[in-house]
Amino acid sequence: MYQELQVGDVHLPGSLYNFYQTMDLYSFQNYKDAIPTLVELAEKNDMSHIEVRHMLEEGEVVQNILEAAEKEEADIIVLGTTGARGIKEIFLGSVAGEILENATCPVLAVPANAEFDGTIDNIAYATAYQTADVNALKKLVQLFERFDPNFHCINVDLAHTAPLTQQMDKFQAAVGETASAIQYKVIDSTDRNKGITDYLAAENIDIITMLTRKRSFIQELFNYSKTKALAYHANTPILALHA
Repeated sequence: MYQELQVGDVHLPGSLYNFYQTMDLYSFQNYKDAIPTLVELAEKNDMSHIEVRHMLEEGEVVQNILEAAEKEEADIIVLGTTGARGIKEIFLGSVAGEILENATCPVLAVPANAEFDGTIDNIAYATAYQTADVNALKKLVQLFERFDPNFHCINVDLAHTAPLTQQMDKFQAAVGETASAIQYKVIDSTDRNKGITDYLAAENIDIITMLTRKRSFIQELFNYSKTKALAYHANTPILALHA
């Protein structure tokens, strides 16, 4: 049977009836109202020449974002995060956390209270001294060298031992010379996340980068992802690169 739906003063044909039966009209209104704001933002920042495609998808958020990134062959996913707390962030995760972990392209998570002064001056890379970190750090330098930032390669020493500094020296040798200079730093702290966040504040880091990998449920339960934990609590944007 042909059906018609009225939204405000607009009559919609039956082909859209099922869509509006399942789609939250409040969310649709927010989406529709946000587009002029995005267009205005692009114009103010001299980016009107950049093609922008707006999408509204029905269904599970994380899956839709990941599928859209694959379909559009996205080079990077940029998303905002308000943070999660307590047991919720461990067992339920968040949109940002799940995308950080499951995307196949780099993901930049920008906290709601992050501040940007208009230039990217300092970028940090948190290393675990793994072989994959060497290539990831080189890739990071290539991604941002046109901005000519200072690169900081950091590791947190929880055990307060000299061998970690020696590991950093070996890691630096493995990375070798790059087009941009890299500062290597071992942070002495009893708490990994606090050590990193204190360093970010002291050095005015604009982006903190970490290598992330897909983890099984058991791994996630007993060895909670450092990238996700930092993403929930830091004020600095986090760039997740994938092994």
